[in-house]
Amino acid sequence: MRLLLPCVLLIALLAPLPLPLPAGDAAATAGVTVRDAWARATPPGMAVAAAYLTLVGGPHSDRLLSAATPRAAMAELHVVTASDGMSRMRQTDGIEVPAGKTVTLAPQGTHVMLMGLDGPLVAGQQFPLTLQFAAAGTVTVTVVVRVPGESPPPPRP
Repeated sequence: MRLLLPCVLLIALLAPLPLPLPAGDAAATAGVTVRDAWARATPPGMAVAAAYLTLVGGPHSDRLLSAATPRAAMAELHVVTASDGMSRMRQTDGIEVPAGKTVTLAPQGTHVMLMGLDGPLVAGQQFPLTLQFAAAGTVTVTVVVRVPGESPPPPRP
């Protein structure tokens, strides 16, 4: 009985800490599921990269507001738009995640831009990426670094 109270207190203190999920697993919140987070390996000296992932809306719409990782000085949400036959990448203030719908962040499209990398992203490495949602709050996922040219994870229903 004397050991029960300290164990309960320890669990209560550690429970709110966000922990990255193992690679390939999905992070679910009350409103959004995040899965299949990945990035391409970068050559030495490259200071920028992009992270891609899949967001699945829950019963209510939500909005991805920002991202952060200890691997980069800055992370921004970017969208790619086409106009007059030219593609343009620009920062956006958020990404809508409609209720019950899937939003895929993928190459040549919406992505998380990582700037000021602390070193090259090496195939096989993993790193945490923390996402901030308007309603769901903070979700931390594990990004898997893939070989350039390797196919991204296949879409899941």
